[in-house]
Amino acid sequence: MSHRQTYLGVAGLLLAVVGLAALLYPIYLDQYDHYGIEVNCGTGLRSDLTQAAQAENHGLVSQCDTALLLRRSLAIPAIAIGWVLITVFLVSWVHHSKKTVQAGQL
Repeated sequence: MSHRQTYLGVAGLLLAVVGLAALLYPIYLDQYDHYGIEVNCGTGLRSDLTQAAQAENHGLVSQCDTALLLRRSLAIPAIAIGWVLITVFLVSWVHHSKKTVQAGQL
């Protein structure tokens, strides 16, 4: 197996891990509610708009929706591309190991 395939596998793994971390990391707005706490919008997996809805500024819910959409639109393709790269690495690894086993039996 060539180094290029190994690098593709490692890059795919890193891309998938970064994408999953981006989905799990909480999303905050740069604004504060009337208690002085940063407005929490939830994570990329689960939105929590209760704090934004209770704030005096009613535009915070739409800002949280936009922040969630942006995070998901970046993280989900990163996970998908990482998964494809990992799959390509595993398929090439299996095919390469079959060729070496068949060559060793001859």
